[in-house]
Amino acid sequence: MSIKTILVPLGGDASDNQVLATALVVARRFDGHLNALHVMQRPQDAAPFMFDRLSKKLRDTVLQEAENDAREEAARVRASFEAFCASNQVPLTGQGDGVSASWCEEFGEVSDCIVRHGRVADAITIARPELETGNVRRTPAGRNLQAVMLGAGRPVVVVPPAWQAKRIEHAAIGWNESLEASRALAMTIPWLLQMQSVSVLVSEKRKAGVHALLEYLARHGIEAQLRVLDTGKGPVGRAMLDSCRQAGAEFLVVGGFSHSRSRQLLFGGVTQYLLNHSEIVTVMVH
Repeated sequence: MSIKTILVPLGGDASDNQVLATALVVARRFDGHLNALHVMQRPQDAAPFMFDRLSKKLRDTVLQEAENDAREEAARVRASFEAFCASNQVPLTGQGDGVSASWCEEFGEVSDCIVRHGRVADAITIARPELETGNVRRTPAGRNLQAVMLGAGRPVVVVPPAWQAKRIEHAAIGWNESLEASRALAMTIPWLLQMQSVSVLVSEKRKAGVHALLEYLARHGIEAQLRVLDTGKGPVGRAMLDSCRQAGAEFLVVGGFSHSRSRQLLFGGVTQYLLNHSEIVTVMVH
């Protein structure tokens, strides 16, 4: 297996070029294809109640103006995407050998469209939500990140706000023996094979059973080093990020939402902590 199609949802935000640059690093590793997706929303889909009391003439006028604005915004985002491709010498084409890129725009609900396109991609790159004065500020794609992770069934490459795109050589795997962690591991083997070093992060209670995982990785040609997390000083997510920093790992692979989604949304959890705080590229799979 290889990584041949990388879906890149673009919302016209400041993070677009950063996410594109990270996706391009992945594409260059695997001679892959960047599939840029811009989703336009019609106001009647976003807030249908607003149109209940409008006359048909006024409603049609408002909807037409909104659609024109959406198409103008799509044209602006597309021009920025094409400029990025030109400056990085990435050909715009649907198929072919080597790194390439293509553009897609459509009307619809953002998360539904990303999920549908993501299911026929090998990975999805999305900007990590930013924390600003205690509140999570998200891009249009970021607001739907959890829905995409739960619905697409593909690795979601979460790019932190201050990340400078580069080729990463040290990866870490967060291992808790869950189904989600197993899926994340299996789907990122192509990445792990290209790393110069790989660390496996486990809690003390999982340490005894990690031998089978190290053996599994070794059979794939991946010699991994074990790191036991210090979970006595705060959230597990923080312990994982601290261990990555100490090891020099800038690529973290984890299973997303290992517990019930309702519990995670109410009480946080490792997934939510990483979505809020990770400053390294974090790959999540549900």
